[in-house]
Amino acid sequence: MKITTIKSVLFFLILSLTACSSNDSNEEENIVPEKNSYEYYVNATMQQAIDDLGITIHKGLTPPNVEGIYTINPFYCAKSTKPGDLFDDLEIGASTLTLSNQNTAKLSVDFKNFLIYSFMFQNETWQGKGSFISGEGNKFSILLHSDGELAGTDHVSKFQNLIILSGEIDVQNNKIKGIKNLQMASIMSDDYGDPHKDLMEIGMGRFFTNSYAGVK
Repeated sequence: MKITTIKSVLFFLILSLTACSSNDSNEEENIVPEKNSYEYYVNATMQQAIDDLGITIHKGLTPPNVEGIYTINPFYCAKSTKPGDLFDDLEIGASTLTLSNQNTAKLSVDFKNFLIYSFMFQNETWQGKGSFISGEGNKFSILLHSDGELAGTDHVSKFQNLIILSGEIDVQNNKIKGIKNLQMASIMSDDYGDPHKDLMEIGMGRFFTNSYAGVK
């Protein structure tokens, strides 16, 4: 009887511990935001920068098809949160925006923006696979943690930034012609120590606009 009683106690103790462990695991999983969600990309610091820049974000679970290669010319910096930023209110160059591999079910799309500066020997690349896309109708927004590179004549600076792209797809005769009211924000999230001292401070951001980006 004593052996049977001990076995029963151990069985229920193990069962109870397993249940608690399972519940803890579920709670932790619920805390981590899904990658295809706004909360995955935006923490409190990023939200403050977004508010300061004033970029429009189109939310919704039925974004339009945005695949294409677009020319953004000029690439105009309408606002900066960096004090005394020389880029503020300046046309800094032209960029090629590539949106590809859109997945409607996963709310994802691959993103690449290649910027050639018009007044210095530098180019800059922001890119990310599986970026989150939201929106409805012809309006959309894309959010991603970009792998960024600023390439000069003698070195390359790598960084990570939060990119937000918003706009309205212009469709004519069932073909995408461009993006209307394009807005793009870049907010520095990791400068990897900025060894060459040519990047923005973490948490600082720039807001770029163009009334129309046509298909290339």
